[in-house]
Amino acid sequence: MTSLPDFVATASIFHYLLMGELVMFSICLLMIKIRTRSVYLFLVANAVAILANIFLLMDFKDSDSLGSPLGEMLLLLSSSIKSLSFADRGFTRQSNRLPSVLLIIGFVQIIVVSVLGETDFRLFLISSIGIFLSLSAIFYFLNNKHWIGLPNVKYCVTLLAFYIVNFVFTFFTSYPIGSQTRFIPTDGASPDHIIITALLSFFFHMAFIGLIIGRQARENNFKSRKAVRIQQAVEHSKTKEKATAALAEERYDLLKLLTHEVRQPLNTAQAALDKIGQELHRELTTPDYIQQTLIKAQSTINSMALSISNSILGATLITQGRPSQLHSIDLCDVAQLALLDLDPSQRSRIQTSFEQPVIFAKVDPIILRLAIRNLLENALNHSPSDKPILFEIVTNEEKLVLDIRVTNNLIDQSTLSADIFERNKRGVDSRHEGSGLGLYIVREVAKLHKGDVSYHLVNGDQVAFELTIPDP
Repeated sequence: MTSLPDFVATASIFHYLLMGELVMFSICLLMIKIRTRSVYLFLVANAVAILANIFLLMDFKDSDSLGSPLGEMLLLLSSSIKSLSFADRGFTRQSNRLPSVLLIIGFVQIIVVSVLGETDFRLFLISSIGIFLSLSAIFYFLNNKHWIGLPNVKYCVTLLAFYIVNFVFTFFTSYPIGSQTRFIPTDGASPDHIIITALLSFFFHMAFIGLIIGRQARENNFKSRKAVRIQQAVEHSKTKEKATAALAEERYDLLKLLTHEVRQPLNTAQAALDKIGQELHRELTTPDYIQQTLIKAQSTINSMALSISNSILGATLITQGRPSQLHSIDLCDVAQLALLDLDPSQRSRIQTSFEQPVIFAKVDPIILRLAIRNLLENALNHSPSDKPILFEIVTNEEKLVLDIRVTNNLIDQSTLSADIFERNKRGVDSRHEGSGLGLYIVREVAKLHKGDVSYHLVNGDQVAFELTIPDP
């Protein structure tokens, strides 16, 4: 059995070790540069605990007492602050007042100990306070979303459970009330409670630092994921905005095209009709002249109708607002209707050659009729006026498609270009006015029928445009 001076010397050594731990881990917390409410409270708690140990050591040296009421009160206050550092009202998983109630009970007991000072009930109250504060810290841990799921939580809770065991041991060894046998002995024994506290404090600080680092890593991960989601949302918004702007611009362009395409034929038709009216008013016109003028007016109106149809269908194809309506129908009938849409004075130039009198295919007759008309109008506009145009519908057994082919002589081969089927594109050095929608619509109609359109030169001075659709 050791003497009281030996006990005091041993206890002093472990108090110094405990102070060293508090200083060392406080420096570590400052060096990791994590600034959270929990870290700040933990650092304050360590500062209070260091101050408490100073008072305890001073009491050991200056008196025969084996405890300092002020030092013990500060240690308990430090434990209260540490328990509070694990709480966060904004992140509790559920409404649970139990940890706060336990903390308040412990704090009230601290006040009682400070008021009573040296009393036979001191050891009993200290043990009880330690139990309440440790339980409060455990419940704060388990009730806080910041900590749940982190690996080090279980180590911190386990160490707090050991604190409770230590305080329970102290609680029961304090009986009868006033006896300090085995805990702060008067007969000179080993200071087990100080050794256990120093060891638990060491491991608890290590677990807490790991806990803080894990929490920070998880928060950084959440922030990174949130930033990625925000960036994706911004990019999606920008893409959508660009698509909307592009669509608005396309619609505006189509409106301009429609205005341009319709205005000129209307002006021409109006001028022709005005001229007829003037001639009739003067009674200088002959029936043949009137007939020629009426044919010209009809041709102009037909051209205007084609312009309107192209512009409207172009808008429909661009905005993808019109679904194709496929029906099994005779292609020869559709072709004949397309021929009737042409200028009567130009129809005689077109020579038809249909492989069979009746050729059925699954098509959309309205838009296919317009596509055929565009091919024929293109041939009429870009071939010599004295040259015939061959219009064929044949079966391509090799590719299992139907070919709608228009072959004509070329005024100038430079009118052909690789992007001739693009929207608003026209042949190089084209001598005829137009919007550049005609062949673009032919291509889009071919796509709607899961077909294709192309052109190739024949005999050097002729070109053949082929619109192919699947053979049913």
